[in-house]
Amino acid sequence: MGWLTGKTARLVGTSPAIAAALTAQGAALVEEGDCDVLVHVAPPPADVPAHEITFDQWRATLDAGLDQRFLLAKDFAALRRAAHKGGAVVFVGAPEQALGADQAAAGGGLGNLTKTLGVEWARDGIRVNTVQTRSSGETLGNLVAYLASDYAAYVTGAVMGVGLDD
Repeated sequence: MGWLTGKTARLVGTSPAIAAALTAQGAALVEEGDCDVLVHVAPPPADVPAHEITFDQWRATLDAGLDQRFLLAKDFAALRRAAHKGGAVVFVGAPEQALGADQAAAGGGLGNLTKTLGVEWARDGIRVNTVQTRSSGETLGNLVAYLASDYAAYVTGAVMGVGLDD
C-alpha cells in the first residue's frame, strides 16, 4: 500500500524523479483540474550577475519563481475549499542564493509565501511546503512524495533543502 494510494497529483514542471516517486506511492498523475496534491517544479533561471540583470530578466524570474506559483496555488486552494477537501502544495526549486540576485529575491519571497500560506490555509486542511534544491534524484522525489502524503499531515509552512549528493 503506497502513501498516496487513492490520491491524484498534478505535477507542473519537469521532474522524472518526483513523477516516479508519486506514482510509486500510488498517486494518479493528472494534467489539470481538481486534484489532491499540487507539485510545482520551477525551471532554473539563467545565472546572471546582479549588475547585468535587466528589468525584463528580473521580472521574468520573479514571475516564474513567485507570481505563477502563487496564482497556481491560489486556484488549487479555491478548488479544494469548494470541494470541502484538504490538500497539499509542494513547491520545488533551486536554493535562493544559488543562481543570483533575481533568484534570491524569488526564493526569499517564496519562503515567506510558503510560511504565510501554510498558516493561513491550514484551517482548510491545505498544507503548503517548499523544497529548495538543485538535486533532481530519488531523495528529492521521496521527500516530495512524503510531503504530499498524510504522513506529513502536520507539516505545513516548512521550507527545507535537499543536498546534491543523491
